Amino acid sequence: MFCPKCGKETDASGKFCQWCGSDIEAVAPKAVMNVEEDDEESSQTGNYAGLGRRFFAFIIDAIMLLIFITIAASFFGLVQGIKYFYYLTVQRAPVAALTDAGTSEAALTPIIAALGVLFIIVPWLYFAGFECSRGQATPGKTLFRIVVTDTDGNRISFSRATLRHFGKFISTIIIFIGFVMIGFTKTRQGLHDKIAGCLVLLPE
Repeated sequence: MFCPKCGKETDASGKFCQWCGSDIEAVAPKAVMNVEEDDEESSQTGNYAGLGRRFFAFIIDAIMLLIFITIAASFFGLVQGIKYFYYLTVQRAPVAALTDAGTSEAALTPIIAALGVLFIIVPWLYFAGFECSRGQATPGKTLFRIVVTDTDGNRISFSRATLRHFGKFISTIIIFIGFVMIGFTKTRQGLHDKIAGCLVLLPE
């Protein structure tokens, strides 16, 4: 074996190093402990982004997303469905009065299409697409210099980004507790981050 103090090879049967006289049994556990501490320190992937920074990044993303939704509504002709939804829910208009056909199918079909595309598909492609990209961040996260990675600090796949995005619905329906977790967990992970095995980091 080698002496943990001087590094020279010594007799494994002896208690003391034949070269420097150090107590091998006393020094060895300390050396092992130092190795374990080094491993623990090196296991940290990076600096974790806190709740405040992530919240302000989300505000920017919400503004950007509204622009994307407006463009998608115009491009796919979904404005009519939004109007029907407004008249139906806010003004309490009868379904039969919304369309010339006077049927619920004629009104509900464009409503479902508009809500599905604008509030499910567009946000999903926005967040998952940007977070699995080379930049690993949405425009809001890029502005605040934070990135989304896996637990090893690597770029995530589209499927993992998708799981993280829809995991936010779970974080929301439990009274936003999934988001509040970001401020209290050691790795600053929300419930949706834990579900997808992701970290949100400040790149070094």
